[in-house]
Amino acid sequence: MSNDILQAAVREILIDAVRGQMHVSGLHINGVEVTQAIQYHSANQHLTDPADRAPDNSIRLVANKAARVRVYVRYLPAPRLGVIGSITVQRRRYGVWGDAGTLDQLWPASVTAEPAPNYATERGSMASSLNFIIPAATMRGHFRLKVHVSVPGTSQAEDEVVDVDASLLQTLKIRGIPMQYIGPDANGNQLNLPAPTLADFQATAATTLRMYPVSQTPDISLAGTFTQSAPLLGAIVNGQCPQSWIDLLFWLSMARVIDGNRSDSLYYGLFPVGIPIGGAAGCGGGAANVGSGANRDGMTMAHELGHVLGFAHGPCGLGAGDAGDSNYPAYEPYDTTANRTASIGEYGCDITNGTIYPPNNVKDFMSYCGPRWISLYHMQRLINHQRLNPTLVSGGRESQSSYLDEQYHGPSILDRPDPPPPWVGRQVYVMREPDPVRLIVVTGILHEDYIEIRSVIRIETGPTPNGERITGTVVELLDANSVVLQRAPLRRMAMHALCGCRCGNGHSDEPPTGLVQALLPDTDSGATLRVMVNDKELWTRQATSEPPTISNCSAVVDNDMLYVRWQTSASDAYPIERIVRWSNDEGKRWQTLAIKLDDDVAGVPTHILSSGLILVQVIVSDGFHSTASDAVAVDIPHRPPTVAILWPVDGATVRTDESVRLWGTATASDGNVLSAKNMEWYLDGEVVGTGPEVWTSLADYDGEHKATLKVCDGDQWTTVSVVFLSSCSGHPTYRVPRGD
Repeated sequence: MSNDILQAAVREILIDAVRGQMHVSGLHINGVEVTQAIQYHSANQHLTDPADRAPDNSIRLVANKAARVRVYVRYLPAPRLGVIGSITVQRRRYGVWGDAGTLDQLWPASVTAEPAPNYATERGSMASSLNFIIPAATMRGHFRLKVHVSVPGTSQAEDEVVDVDASLLQTLKIRGIPMQYIGPDANGNQLNLPAPTLADFQATAATTLRMYPVSQTPDISLAGTFTQSAPLLGAIVNGQCPQSWIDLLFWLSMARVIDGNRSDSLYYGLFPVGIPIGGAAGCGGGAANVGSGANRDGMTMAHELGHVLGFAHGPCGLGAGDAGDSNYPAYEPYDTTANRTASIGEYGCDITNGTIYPPNNVKDFMSYCGPRWISLYHMQRLINHQRLNPTLVSGGRESQSSYLDEQYHGPSILDRPDPPPPWVGRQVYVMREPDPVRLIVVTGILHEDYIEIRSVIRIETGPTPNGERITGTVVELLDANSVVLQRAPLRRMAMHALCGCRCGNGHSDEPPTGLVQALLPDTDSGATLRVMVNDKELWTRQATSEPPTISNCSAVVDNDMLYVRWQTSASDAYPIERIVRWSNDEGKRWQTLAIKLDDDVAGVPTHILSSGLILVQVIVSDGFHSTASDAVAVDIPHRPPTVAILWPVDGATVRTDESVRLWGTATASDGNVLSAKNMEWYLDGEVVGTGPEVWTSLADYDGEHKATLKVCDGDQWTTVSVVFLSSCSGHPTYRVPRGD
């Protein structure tokens, strides 16, 4: 044995001695890592700043999301081939731990136990550890892993027990706004591109679901639709969105307001591939609570939703004027305090395909640099994030019923309802969406040297303000005698851009731009609206003589389209705004159906609505007053469920010699997520399981495979398929022509 190996082995022995795990010779477990995207493991072996380190497995795990388990083994004094392992899941019932099943092992079947392997080499390759998968259905509540490793044919073996806490359930809840595009291409030719569907939103969210600490099943619903008619061109300035994107986000923010201005959802607009794009690949902002990007561009969605959640840019690739996030750690030795480049800090892992993301060259998904994955920093910021509705849950075999054990764990149970309701968990934050109130919503765009008010709508919507107050700037409603009836601050909703292929650096002294909005209580009709900046009138609008009127409102389903028609009579003093909204709870909550309408008609696909009896209502604003039509009832036909396969994606390559993850989601036409029994998976024509996630073995050949997900909702069926490749290396090789 060389001196280097001997010295490294001695170092390992000393480290184990400090840990209280002295091993002079033989086989032992050097650590067990449980990861869902990124995780601490032996942080002292690579992070030089103690402030960046944390104990092993201290990144909190979440419920209903699969996890990979990596078992690291050692053998002293020399390498030992053929080490194997197994993991048994144990749960506690009535105070006693009992076996609850075993975990499936992933590639490789065995490993060579080295006395002192290089840290980066071992962490950076799945081939260096014994690997297992905890399915999403198992990741719930408290349990433990009984890990066993051995050398076949010998007495060499060791066991270790690892506690797992998956009692935190978080959910990605998106209100998607699909956009069709009718406008010019890069050469001026007219395009007509259809809007993405709910299945497109679900597929685009797969990257976010793989990185974020959230359940594998998202809660995605659609919030209306509209037509985009202009390319999204222009350069990024100070990290902010180009003007064309701000124009787009204006409409998305209007859709959010009409939808109830919800604070419990993340609003995201999805446009079809083919729209001419300039310097930005996506734009969004937490202040505006909206983001946008292209269909199937998963990393852009993850980035822009990060902005909606309040994250700034990671410190890498920033242009002039974009300060980024000053709190982002340096994670030495990969960065330094003086030169931060948004290292992810630890070794990331995509649980779906086993890809390892080393911190020496992988950057945080909120930065402009690549390759990208989620960092320690943003993973920790997403744990218990209020916008992800963090909820405590228990496993199915806990010692007490989950109802008694967690929901009513407070000082008194006297107010417990009888009979008790089904237990669904206890929220970390007491979240209650505020009731809609009648508001005057004034929305516009902040330009370099003036404010342009584009919309004045009186509507019942959520009262939560968006954005930061603009110092000294208010919007006022006056009566005929210039007496102030209502006043509210004007707020700026900053937008952040994700750099595309033609980024502009901008200039740090350029003034800020973005959206502006004020929410005034709608208690009086008033005679004048105005914007005041430091007691100086910047914008004013006088009341029209009469509010607009709406007549002959109708709603009819024709094939797969809902057509809403009406007649408007209004003053032409200001631009007319037309809005259509709908409700499936008898008008208690209204949702966006259509905006940006030029005529008294709206045609929308029925698939953006829930099936059953709904109400439809038209709102027209003449720029000062708004009028709502009587609600019209219409029956939306039951239709086949919406289904999306999240993994494998079409054309992906997976390893032949390990289980492949079949992962999908299915939504009924009434908007409810379908249960596992409604989802049946086929692999190469054979039934392999049911539910949103199935881990199954592949046929032992390199080449092409077909995964099919069949979903039923009553007598309605939807079938979707993807074709993917397998190879012994997990890298693309070739395609075998299929006869089917």
